[in-house]
Amino acid sequence: MTESKKFYSQLNINTNKQKLQYIQDVASLVLGVVAGITTLESLNGFLFFLGGLTLTNAAFYILCGQGNIHKFFQNPFQEVLISGIAGNIPGYIMMWCLVYALVKSSS
Repeated sequence: MTESKKFYSQLNINTNKQKLQYIQDVASLVLGVVAGITTLESLNGFLFFLGGLTLTNAAFYILCGQGNIHKFFQNPFQEVLISGIAGNIPGYIMMWCLVYALVKSSS
């Protein structure tokens, strides 16, 4: 009995990763702006980020992955969830702090 191996095109995998990264980058910056405008602080701000990025990843999974994300990524859990959250925290914090400071200084 032979196991069927899945073959992936590395060019397609890299293109999929770039598209996902772009969506996550924009989402984290928008989430940072919203968190700053609503003047979220401390744990509430980080929970907002995790919830927002989770919703973004779920939308990507449903809309772009058509419910079968394994066809488009070799290791979907690592590539979509873990690296997406860890890689976008700095951008989120930057926008969150910047907009928060602008909102607080104007009031």
